[in-house]
Amino acid sequence: MTTVHREIQIDCGHRVPDHASKCRSPHGHRYRIIATCGGEVLSEPGNPENGMVIDFGNIKMAMMDVLDGIFDHAFVISHQDTMMMDWYFPGEDPNKVLQRFNAEIDRQLSAYGIEGNAIQLPRGVDGYKAVPVNYTPTAENMARHMFDLMDKALNHRTNELRLINIRLYETPNCYVDYERAA
Repeated sequence: MTTVHREIQIDCGHRVPDHASKCRSPHGHRYRIIATCGGEVLSEPGNPENGMVIDFGNIKMAMMDVLDGIFDHAFVISHQDTMMMDWYFPGEDPNKVLQRFNAEIDRQLSAYGIEGNAIQLPRGVDGYKAVPVNYTPTAENMARHMFDLMDKALNHRTNELRLINIRLYETPNCYVDYERAA
């Protein structure tokens, strides 16, 4: 198997409500996301990806459509974080907001193809981009979520390409790896 890696960067906010220090406050990061894909090098004359596992541009397009489309300049909120849910979705039931967002993401991912159709999410109050999730938005949980989203986006491909890993840098010195279970 040959592995290829592609990186993008996004700006995203979150808070870790149970944290005992400053991460309890709303804040943001310049995240670096590296997707690692693996598979056999294609040997199909006439195929635009002949001699490649996947074109780097196609990985980038999927990462931009999905990860950038969902998370860039967004605030990631645990649906159990009542303070932030009330801020972004005042008066709405957090469980229903989460269900609405998940249903919309699933709908768009099920129709996704590398044709340039970025994921478009519903917006919170005043058009703010907020992403309700069913986990505490730590780097560990966000990397797992990003892996699941990218895996679905790349699933339509016909070759044996597999997403192997998402590496998420929260700071220049700290990162998390989420890998496919063996």
